[in-house]
Amino acid sequence: MEKIHILTDSSADIPQMQVEAHGIEIVPITLTHEGRTIREYYDITPEEYWKLLEDSREIPATAMVTPTVFLDSYRRAAGRGCTHLLAVLINANGSGTYQAACLARDMFREEAGDGMRIEVIDSATYTYIYGRIVVQAAEMRDQGDSFDAILSVVRSRLSRVEAYLGVYSLKHLKKSGRISGGAAFVGEALGLKPVSHVCDGAVTVCDKVRGEKALVPGLIRNVSRRVLQPEKQTALLLYGDVPAARIDELEKRLRTEIGFRDVVRSPIGPSVLTNTGPQALAVAYYGQPRS
Repeated sequence: MEKIHILTDSSADIPQMQVEAHGIEIVPITLTHEGRTIREYYDITPEEYWKLLEDSREIPATAMVTPTVFLDSYRRAAGRGCTHLLAVLINANGSGTYQAACLARDMFREEAGDGMRIEVIDSATYTYIYGRIVVQAAEMRDQGDSFDAILSVVRSRLSRVEAYLGVYSLKHLKKSGRISGGAAFVGEALGLKPVSHVCDGAVTVCDKVRGEKALVPGLIRNVSRRVLQPEKQTALLLYGDVPAARIDELEKRLRTEIGFRDVVRSPIGPSVLTNTGPQALAVAYYGQPRS
């Protein structure tokens, strides 16, 4: 009989209630700020981090999870009699965490053989965009689905999920080095707000809107072009330190203009907002499958 352990890293931004309900292991990504080491998920809430980021003069440094941390996790799972382990992790293009987990998997096999099957998956995305898929995998396991069935669903959903991210302020993009000081100056002077497409491991600026009021319509316009059968799926509304009225407007338009069956809200955690800044909104959905 299969005994399946499911883990992810803290960038998945899974709510604590869901983590505890399904026994999902969260491996923390760490941040360093003014000499203080902070474990994402365990030591700070998204809301607390938004304030820290807004008030700070320096951008906190993030550190990937080390192979040793993953190896210890694999050993603990094997010690509990697990026969299978699934790890779904932050985009490998943005973090070395995935590579660390793969290295630890190889180290575990050398010392313990093939007694426990380990599958490590690069989500190719960020935040609850993949965290929600991890939760769905845990729900399948709790319902008695096989490891191969869970693996198939996870890979299928990751091959179809994508998102659009809008940022209200260019200040943190400048501080993190994502855009130049000159571009930030011109953008702020013109009131430009970038919209990025998050898809298949890449984050690409695909649109720019002028003025704060245009950002929500810009997100709606871009999502509507790529979403597949919205009436059959739940949109994921991801938000940072943004006025409630903007979040409410986005949810309403996702429901009425695009026609999503439902909308789920989720706060964005430190790993993503360290680079974008706290004033961000995003929408995740399923589009066409990618090979």
